[in-house]
Formats: sequence, C-alpha cells, structure tokens
Amino acid sequence: MKKGLATILVFIAAFVLFLVTYDFRSEQKQQFETYDLTAEEYGMLQDGDLILRNGYGLVSDAIANSMNEEFHVSHVAVLVKSDTAPHGFRLIHCISQSLSAWDGVQEQSFPRFIRDSQRNSIMVVRLKVVPDSGRHLISQKALEYLDRRVPFDHAFDIEDSSHLYCSELPWLIIKNEFGIDIFKDKMNEQKDHMKFSNFWNPDYFEVIFNHNTRR
Repeated sequence: MKKGLATILVFIAAFVLFLVTYDFRSEQKQQFETYDLTAEEYGMLQDGDLILRNGYGLVSDAIANSMNEEFHVSHVAVLVKSDTAPHGFRLIHCISQSLSAWDGVQEQSFPRFIRDSQRNSIMVVRLKVVPDSGRHLISQKALEYLDRRVPFDHAFDIEDSSHLYCSELPWLIIKNEFGIDIFKDKMNEQKDHMKFSNFWNPDYFEVIFNHNTRR
C-alpha cells in the first residue's frame, strides 16, 4: 500500500515538474523573442480580417498538436479598425481564464498579441464571399460581444452561444450576419468543427499572408 502510494506521489511530482519546466522554458523563449509583422504586412490589414497564431505554453501547443493540421495555430482573433490603437487595429478574441486574467470575450493590444505569438505562426485571412463594404459587420459584432462580456465556452458546445470558444466567435458572427456556415457538414465529425483549417478554406477565405510557410 505504502509502495503504491509512493509511486503515485512520485508520478504526480514528476508531472508537476514537467508542467512547470515546460511553461518556464516557454516564458524564457517568449522573453527574448523579437517576432513582428513587417510594415508592408501591417499595411495589408483590413477591418474584419481574422488573425491566427500559435501561442506560448503547454495549453497552446496541446491545442495545435491535437488538431494535427497543415499549419500550426491554436488561436484566432478579429481585427477591428481603430485610429487610436497601435498599428491602427484593436484585437477582439475569446480566451479562457487559464490563459488570461479575464474569462471570455476580451480586447488585446496588437503588440501584446504579437508578443504572445510563437515565431512564424501568424496568419491573416479575409472572408472573400462578401463585399468589402459589408465586412465591417464582423468587427462591429465582435465589439458587441465584447460589450456583453460573453464568457468562455469550456464545454466547447457549438450549440450554446451563451458561451463562446475562440474559433466559435468569428464562426457565429459570419453565420448570423451573412448566413454562411463555415463549419457546415462538420458538426457531427469529432473535433472537425473546432479545426482552424476552416479559416483558410479557399471556398470562403483569402489568405492575406501566412508566416507558417517559413517554418
């Protein structure tokens, strides 16, 4: 009995040490990172564009690895044009309290979003099946969800819009405002409606630039 308990305690201690070491290494890597977009890339951005990235830490890497997709990303946010924000844009996204001080839809500055992105993981996409004049509805609705402080969907339940996970936010906006379901036919497939590849599906989106191709 004592031997079994000791084995369990050793296993738990080793697992905790792994978590602490993993996150410490991620923080060290992030601290000295100088990753950024170019001036030309900043100039290519438009209101309502979506920006994807892979963040730092165990949770972000676990998400990206579990999706097993062509490009290594773990998060998506909405770009909102602003004359007073750094680089001319505010970023609205939905994030868990395990990764942020606030749980749910929130705003993050562009410099902070970039700082939280692993090198060569950023991709920007644009919904191409609506006119340019109508794409502002994406950012407008993102701000409405921000005002409502919609909490994070820890159950990842696509049927419940009272809580949202990160990719559910732009999906719901596009579905409600334009009648376009980018997750169509994927609701019954395990994890497929959560995959980020839905956001670079050429049927719906134009890739503005993709740093993942540098990897």
